Amino acid sequence: MRIPFARAPLTFEDAAPYLKEALDNGWLTTGPLTEKFTTAIKEYLGNKNLIALSSCTAALQIALSVSDLRPGNEVILPSNTFVATLETVELAGLVPILADVDAKTWNISLESLAAKITPRTRAIIAVPFAGAPLPMPELRDIANKNSLTLILDSAHALETKFGGKHLHDWADFTCFSFYATKNLTTGEGGALITPPHLTERARALSLHGMSRAAWNRYAGGSWRYDILETGFKANLTDIHAALGLAQIGMLENNHARRKTLAHRYQKSLAGLPIRMQAMPEAALENDHAWHLFCISISRDAGVNREQLMERFREKSIGFSVHFIPLYEFTSVRKYNRFFAKDFPANEDYFQGAISLPLYPTLSDQDQNEIIETIRSAFAGIAVPLVS
Repeated sequence: MRIPFARAPLTFEDAAPYLKEALDNGWLTTGPLTEKFTTAIKEYLGNKNLIALSSCTAALQIALSVSDLRPGNEVILPSNTFVATLETVELAGLVPILADVDAKTWNISLESLAAKITPRTRAIIAVPFAGAPLPMPELRDIANKNSLTLILDSAHALETKFGGKHLHDWADFTCFSFYATKNLTTGEGGALITPPHLTERARALSLHGMSRAAWNRYAGGSWRYDILETGFKANLTDIHAALGLAQIGMLENNHARRKTLAHRYQKSLAGLPIRMQAMPEAALENDHAWHLFCISISRDAGVNREQLMERFREKSIGFSVHFIPLYEFTSVRKYNRFFAKDFPANEDYFQGAISLPLYPTLSDQDQNEIIETIRSAFAGIAVPLVS
């Protein structure tokens, strides 16, 4: 692809010193570099109760496990999210309940969420979609009034804040992703923030429920360990942590570049028959992580999504769609209780949804070509470009 949809902001030269250290120290798996990476992320987020893990999916699994939910309890989540959000609920023996999205922010609708709460509801998993902040005070208030555990699937939202404050400050659990396409990547990886009293339990669950990890046992400690409860295999490795450590120092500059690119899209695409993601009230301009830049072509635009996609293919420009609504999948339809008609805002967004390339190394020239490709598709419809 000449202009790819995503590209990691990392070179071999950046990563080489850290990878060499991971190889030279002989650990390869969870060891001193994982510890360094964990410390760096804790400092960035300002929270000591963070555990580095193998994925955001693993973080969700462990969060649900230590929340002491019972089989059959209901967990409400948005219809507009990656399938892992739902799968972890189902695999935990819980009942997923889908809420519609807000028509402007494309995050979970608080009105739809509130309407879905029943006496069986025990938790909410909210997703800061594309990195856009959720209205955290209101979300926290709903959770408190109904005695619900509030979990954030912040796979898109490492840098996201609300009113200048990290989202995890309002949540019970926050799950992060360091997957290959994320703003900070370890190839595969994730992290979990827990309440202070559950951190050690969550840490043990990430390694089969062991009381002491290999890093602690082999680095001069006792060989003996206990299995405290049945756990998971969810530890981050030093090889993966090395990639993350190579990007920590770039994180703020990369975020600034993402914001610049997002604002260029907003300005250049204004006046077209498309919608762009809105921010909730009280959010600050800099609160968005800008993991994704998503648009939705209006139904009456005269150009549909497939026609625009074909123009991208002709010019070898990457694109994606975030997300196929959960109720569209065969494995979700088996519940026979989720129907497109019940999610009008998600349906309206999805029918024209396209995600545009957005990454720190995207050049102005390449972005200009993307913009021009979109504007030319709406020739005769678009208003003049604002200077």
